[in-house]
Amino acid sequence: MILLVLCLGILFSAQAEPVVSYLGPQGTYSQEACQVFFGQQGEFLPFESVSKAVQSLVEGKCDYAVIPQENTIGGAVLDYVDVLIAHKEVYVCGEVELLISQNLLAIPGTKPSDIKEVFSHKQGIIQGREWLDKNIPDAKVTEVSSTAEGARLVSEKGDSSYAAISYAACAGVYGLEILAPGIQNNNSNKTRFYVLSVEKPVSGSGERIAFIASGDAKSLPALMADMKKKKMTLVTIHDCPKKTELGEYYYLIECTGSYKSYQKLAGKSSFDLRYLGSFDVR
Repeated sequence: MILLVLCLGILFSAQAEPVVSYLGPQGTYSQEACQVFFGQQGEFLPFESVSKAVQSLVEGKCDYAVIPQENTIGGAVLDYVDVLIAHKEVYVCGEVELLISQNLLAIPGTKPSDIKEVFSHKQGIIQGREWLDKNIPDAKVTEVSSTAEGARLVSEKGDSSYAAISYAACAGVYGLEILAPGIQNNNSNKTRFYVLSVEKPVSGSGERIAFIASGDAKSLPALMADMKKKKMTLVTIHDCPKKTELGEYYYLIECTGSYKSYQKLAGKSSFDLRYLGSFDVR
């Protein structure tokens, strides 16, 4: 009987751990964001693209998805914002802000003069562009699906003519050497990650709320004025064209303020509003 109780307890604990999808492969900043938000309590599943990570959430194959949303240097990751907008059954239940340090990784013994091609995610390329232009201006720069994928490719090729702009932890994961640390354009480089769920949010008490406003750009100043009146302080806003009429956009808006304030805003806005959730930042 005692053994049965112990086994049931272990089974319940295993089932209680969340399954979380993220942009892989192993060693991405998205994986680190998973670890910051969930700690060691969960199973983290890498996917080759954000759209596939989110699709796995929609299909019920995981409980949460973690996606990059905005970077200090590279700005909004618009492809990923588009994924969030496209999936109306997805909500934001948390946010992680990470300090990002980009590093040039290569196989051990590589010299900068050896490098002919550099792999990275487009955000890594933007963040390290000044260093590249100054130190290896003739190297070809190739965009790949993630910074960790760049490191994996360099390891796979095993050739000193290749390097990757990537997370420092990828050096250990893929057997590479940090050839140049901290090559990002400034030392205040941060990325904001959203934690997504398909659980419909109830009125929350988080420090921030997020919503999508769809409508005409000429009405945006009035929306901002209404938000200010309701003490909703803008944190970030990103626009994506609706692809219907010129001047028609989806606006992904994150702000401080209460859920009640949002309800009052939605009650009188000329925009169509879609509530994404209330959450704290880690």
